[in-house]
Amino acid sequence: MKILAVDDEPFIREMIPLMAVRAGFPDVKIAPSGQAALDMLVNAEPAFDCLLLDINMPEIDGIELCRMVRQMKEYRQTPIIMLTAMSDKQFIDRAFQAGASDYATKPFDLTELGARLRMAKDLITARREAATLRHASSRSSDANLELTESLEIAGVPKLVDLAALKNYLSQLSRAGVSASQVAAFGLDQVKDLKAKASAEELNYALHEVASAISFVLAPRLSLMAYCGGGIFLVVSSAATQLDCKDLESEVQHFLDDRNLQYDDGSPMTFDILMGAAIRPMSADLEEIDRTITRAVARLKARSQAQSNRVVPPSIR
Repeated sequence: MKILAVDDEPFIREMIPLMAVRAGFPDVKIAPSGQAALDMLVNAEPAFDCLLLDINMPEIDGIELCRMVRQMKEYRQTPIIMLTAMSDKQFIDRAFQAGASDYATKPFDLTELGARLRMAKDLITARREAATLRHASSRSSDANLELTESLEIAGVPKLVDLAALKNYLSQLSRAGVSASQVAAFGLDQVKDLKAKASAEELNYALHEVASAISFVLAPRLSLMAYCGGGIFLVVSSAATQLDCKDLESEVQHFLDDRNLQYDDGSPMTFDILMGAAIRPMSADLEEIDRTITRAVARLKARSQAQSNRVVPPSIR
């Protein structure tokens, strides 16, 4: 794994390669500033596989650098680990919203840095395998479109990949922030959409749903991720419990007003549901996985309740 570490502190620039080598990652290049890093990224052959960015740097700080890197096609999904001594929620939020994949608080040790680099390597491997599967599927005449997590939905504010969202929740817990809540939104007729839509139409529909959720929850939304199956996870720091009925209604109205259509001009219609929010209780990634599983289960329970609802006969 080819790594670029960016830090304006000479001691850190000396320490990171030594720690990375001991963790099993010997291919590390160093940049002393954001501008130097941009020059190295543009000219890199092959591209870097993982970036370590210090947040507190002069001129171009790490968060702005992260945002600029995400605008480069080659680095749109590259794992970016932020390095910082700041654990306040505002910095965690800004870093992940700019596109960070993970967050390591200084002073970090060999164990922590090694663990985060291994997580980055695992993420790279998983994405490459998913890309290979997508490519193979696209070459098949009877390709079965899948609503998998690996689908790329670009250009939606605060939308990150699922791995980054999990790391974000872990960092909030480590920082002692317990007010966040996790909820799931989903397309209730997702099987119908999958059966009819082309790959482009599917991506269009998911992009519109993500945009609607981002717009409606804007004041209360911290991060959002697509987790496959037509389901989006949202993390909110709102002090009061999110009202699933009101929010799903607002998202539905937003989408209805958009008059979504298939490429043949026929209307693209589906219902949006939201499960009751749940508060994560631990920084442990296994516990965060359980929180996400429970949030999705609440969405599915709401979907089941909706399908079981008896509609009273109309009165004439």
